[in-house]
Amino acid sequence: MTLNFDTENLDEINNSILNGCVPEVSINENHLAERDEALLAHLETAKLVLNKLYNLLSKLLSHDADQQIRPEDILNSCLYLCGEHCKSNLPWSDIESYSLMNLCIEKICSLMNCHSINELFTKIDVSSIFVGLQYKLKNDNWKKYPAAVECYMWVLKYLKMPQLNSFLYLVMPLPLNMFDDYCDSSKITALDAFLHIIDNTPAVELTMSGYDIVLLKSFESGLASLEYQLVPYILKCFLMLISKTQMKHLSKKNIIEWTKFDDVMNILLPRMELEYKNESVECYASILPLILDFIGFSCIRWTERLIPLFVKYIMHINSTFSTVKAIEAFIKQTWPRKNLDWNVLLTILVKALYNEDKINQQPNMENVLAIIECIRILEAARPECVRNVLNKLKECKEFQSKKMFIEFLKTL
Repeated sequence: MTLNFDTENLDEINNSILNGCVPEVSINENHLAERDEALLAHLETAKLVLNKLYNLLSKLLSHDADQQIRPEDILNSCLYLCGEHCKSNLPWSDIESYSLMNLCIEKICSLMNCHSINELFTKIDVSSIFVGLQYKLKNDNWKKYPAAVECYMWVLKYLKMPQLNSFLYLVMPLPLNMFDDYCDSSKITALDAFLHIIDNTPAVELTMSGYDIVLLKSFESGLASLEYQLVPYILKCFLMLISKTQMKHLSKKNIIEWTKFDDVMNILLPRMELEYKNESVECYASILPLILDFIGFSCIRWTERLIPLFVKYIMHINSTFSTVKAIEAFIKQTWPRKNLDWNVLLTILVKALYNEDKINQQPNMENVLAIIECIRILEAARPECVRNVLNKLKECKEFQSKKMFIEFLKTL
C-alpha cells in the first residue's frame, strides 16, 4: 500500500486517503474472529492515514502546501474516512482515531469556510457522497463493508428537513435492505435510520415517493412477528409515521374513528396479554405509555383489554413504574368523557402501593412517587369518590401494621 500525500496528482492523493478506509471483510459466520482481527489490524493504517491527512489539511489551511489542491477535490474522500471513525468504540476505531477524525473535520470546515459540520453538510453536494458509497452499500454488499454503513449513518444524521427531501431515493435502499436481514443489530440500525428519515421528511414527500406504504407494511409485519426486544424500536418508527402521514384528516368530531393506531393496538395487545416472563413484560410495559399517548381518546375502546393488562403488569418486577405511567396516560386521555372505571384503577394503584411495603426490603421510591402522583390525577377526575375511599383506607385497622403504606396514604 502506497501513501503519497506529496504529489500533485489528485487521483493519487484521493487513493491515499481512501486507503485508510476499512476494506471488504468476510461475512462468513465461521470466521468472525478472523474478521475482527482484520478490522483491528487495519486500525493502525487508518490512524497513519488520518495523521497524514491532518498534516495535509493544515498545510492547505496555512497555504504552505506546494500542491495546487482545492479542498473540494478531496472532500468526499476525507468524509468517507472520517465518517468511518465517527465513534471511538467501533471494531475498527479507538479514541485516538476518533480524536484524529475530529481534528480533520475541524480543518475541513475551516477550509470550506464553515463554522461547524452541520453548516458544511448544508453547503456541499451530499448526493455525490451517497453515490460514492453506493457500490459498498447496494444489495448485500453492506454486510462486507460495516464501516461504510457507519459512515452512511453519520452523514444521514446531519441531514435535516428540508435538505433530506431530495435524497430519499439515495438514502432509503440501505435501511430497507438491512431491515430484511435476519440479524437484530442490522434491523436496529435500519430502524434508527428510518426514525431520522421519517422525522425529517414531510408527509407529502413520503407519500409521493410511495415509501409511506412500504414502511407501514414493513413495520406492521415486524410488529407482529419479530422478537419482543425489537418491538420498542419498531413502535417508535411506526407511531411517528402514522402520526405524520395518516392522522391529519382527524378532527374533534371524528376523533373516535378507527385509525392505524388502533391497528397497532390490535397487533400488540394479543402479544402483551400472552407474555408472563419478566423480561418481555418489562419490555412491553415500557412502550405502553408511549402508545397510549399517541392513540389519544381512542384508547377508550380498548378499556376492557387494557385494565386486565394493567393488573398483570403492575405486579411484575421492574415493570411497575412503566405500568403506572401507562395508567396515568390512560386517565389523562379518557377523562372526563370516560371515568366510570375509577374504582378499578384506584384498586390497582392502591394494591401496587401496598405491595411496596415489604418486610426486610426498602420500597422503591420511584414507584411510590409515581403511584401517589397517579392517584392524585385519578382524584382530580373523580374527587369525591376517590377521596372517600382514601379516607376509609387511612382509618382501616387492618392496615395499621403496614406503617409505610399508611405513611404513603397520608401524603394523599
